[in-house]
Amino acid sequence: MITPAATGVKRRQFWWLRWSLAAVLATVAVSLLVTLGLSVTAAHGQPTASEKKNSVFVVAGQISHETYGLYLVDYENKAIAVYKYVDRNRSLELRAVRTYRFDVQLDEYNTSKPLPRDVKKLIRQQKRLGGERNEKSN
Repeated sequence: MITPAATGVKRRQFWWLRWSLAAVLATVAVSLLVTLGLSVTAAHGQPTASEKKNSVFVVAGQISHETYGLYLVDYENKAIAVYKYVDRNRSLELRAVRTYRFDVQLDEYNTSKPLPRDVKKLIRQQKRLGGERNEKSN
């Protein structure tokens, strides 16, 4: 007999599976769009000096369980925007905008272990030990 607690655990497991699958599919979609975008622009000839190449990137994706939308990354302004598709009136609704200009200047924030500085220390130790091993073998 399946208990309600067991059903809840299965739902949580499937939730992680769904989001993992969505992330993998988004990565594949981004790769395909970049590859196709580069080959299509190459077929149209050389861009002029005034044209900005690849300054905005847009990808469709799932926002929540039953809603979909667009994720827009503006490289020139260093901003991300999320638009939700509203089916009843077939429109896009702006849900969030954020600049990442200052975010990417942080070395670490809200990260779990190992922290980036710990990884850096481990790499230094590994390189040092690798050099010592090579010296001993010679």
